[in-house]
Amino acid sequence: MNTHFKFAALSASLVLASACAVQYPIPSAQLQIENIVELPEELSETSGLFCETDGMYSLNDSGNAPIIYRINYQGEIIERTRLPLTNKDWEAITADASSFYIADVGNNKGKREQVEIHKVNRSNVNDITSITLKYEGNDASNNIPYAHDFDSEAMVKHGDDLLLFSKSWKTGITHIYKVNEDEAEQTISTFASIDGLPGVVTGVDFDQHQNRFVITGYKSDPFGNFATFMAQVSSDFALLDVWPLEQYKQVEGICVDNSGTYWFSEEATEGGKASLSSARVMP
Repeated sequence: MNTHFKFAALSASLVLASACAVQYPIPSAQLQIENIVELPEELSETSGLFCETDGMYSLNDSGNAPIIYRINYQGEIIERTRLPLTNKDWEAITADASSFYIADVGNNKGKREQVEIHKVNRSNVNDITSITLKYEGNDASNNIPYAHDFDSEAMVKHGDDLLLFSKSWKTGITHIYKVNEDEAEQTISTFASIDGLPGVVTGVDFDQHQNRFVITGYKSDPFGNFATFMAQVSSDFALLDVWPLEQYKQVEGICVDNSGTYWFSEEATEGGKASLSSARVMP
């Protein structure tokens, strides 16, 4: 999401509570930030993250070039793969052994009737299957910018399931959708939900070591204030732990490497460059 909140509609400001008012529950374990590096300016609008053994993959969001970036764990770009697509509003990337999945699902203003996920063959990136999604109950003509639930920025391939997590501005209840990869056009409906998160969800991955999802997101207001968080959620979507990320603002992507380290990316904001950080949960 590359929108500056000062342009948000006044009506949204009545819905969004001040970021300073967020209260976090006491976690059962400590989150230890281990490393922070700046990302290249080319990734100033980084908006998704996927970990593999030899590095990570990221992308930029709306209006940027349709490029998948492979970066190392020092935050350096080591490969660029340009796709024959248009980046309307790319917000997440995940993958399995055979495919990348690009979520062109950004919808902060609520005006998109439908969004897309692009399934890209890793052996031939020109071989792309696009899946068109509509949210059940979405009436784009009636949505209030930054004050509706028909938005998403987080996606993960978990086993055989492709899961999309909502960015629920209005209710604060995160809706989880299961996408059918064999259906080119589909209407998706909530099959699970998460209540109690202290803001909207912007990134998700599954931690195989602890058998739980790890989530990042934030609560924000139209004046550029952020209360950013990381959370763990059980495999059946029960909220477990929440940690504040006090020195961060727009954290947009998160992934788990083979050792169980959490990596998360932050988009550049006024006064700060894009960054890549690592963290571990300490008993």
